[in-house]
Amino acid sequence: MKTKRRKGRLTTVILVLIFLAGAGIFAYPTLSEQWNRLHQSRAIASYQEAVEDLSEEEYERAWQEAEAYNDTIKENTFSHDAFDQEEENLRETPYWAVLNLGENGIMGYISLPEIGQRLPIYHGTSDPVLQVGTGHIYGTNLPIGGEGNHSVIAGHRGLPSARLFTDADQLEEGDKFYIHVLDEVLAYEVDQIADMVDKDDTEKLTGLMQQTEGEDYVTLFTCTPYGVNSHRLLVRGHRVAYHGEDEGSGETGMLKSLQDYSMLYALLAAAVLVLLASAVGLIRSRKRKKTGRSRREEDGKDKME
Repeated sequence: MKTKRRKGRLTTVILVLIFLAGAGIFAYPTLSEQWNRLHQSRAIASYQEAVEDLSEEEYERAWQEAEAYNDTIKENTFSHDAFDQEEENLRETPYWAVLNLGENGIMGYISLPEIGQRLPIYHGTSDPVLQVGTGHIYGTNLPIGGEGNHSVIAGHRGLPSARLFTDADQLEEGDKFYIHVLDEVLAYEVDQIADMVDKDDTEKLTGLMQQTEGEDYVTLFTCTPYGVNSHRLLVRGHRVAYHGEDEGSGETGMLKSLQDYSMLYALLAAAVLVLLASAVGLIRSRKRKKTGRSRREEDGKDKME
């Protein structure tokens, strides 16, 4: 009898552990996304603090350095895989020092209200950078605005640990996104979407990234199709006036957060219920044992009397 009870308890424990392991695996993408959002928020907050600490002279100098750097780029270049830039090599170039206020590689951040993303923009597109945020493609203009400039910002899609540009394919012409750099917010309206460009077609990719006289462009660069990544998706926006609109409210952000993590909450609730049920079962089992021992002791006393 005792052996059967032990086997029963062992089976229950194993089932609970299997359930919790499965729930953990199932919840991993949500947990990772939440962790990355926290990292992104801290990176953006750190950048904002660095910007707020600048004096008027430092603002002016930072803008002048960035504009001078852009003046050196007469033609955007793209002669390699955008997702394979080595950070160590960039650190040795004048590029690394420009707009690098916190000396952590962040040059600003991008807000994409249509897909609910707010992401830091780092210098270059090394793998560590693109695991946690977006990267400015070295060889293109810095994202500081200005006629004749065309900046390109790259981000991954389909990472299990972070959404990043996963929903970039949902952007449509007329949608807006925003670049926050130094003390400015630059607004861009989507006007061109190149959705299936072969990743090895360097000539076409370079052409889509080129400057146009009199125009101020920013292009978002990512992989497509989702999970296959054999082609590239380029979403271009042209500069429009910014009036502080469309970047989303705290209420919307809270609602989006609740929606994003509803599955996580359900899993946690289910795990708690399973643990409670197991604890109740264990307590009842111990009570039954205690009651059984008491009865046997009483029966033994009666027989002795």
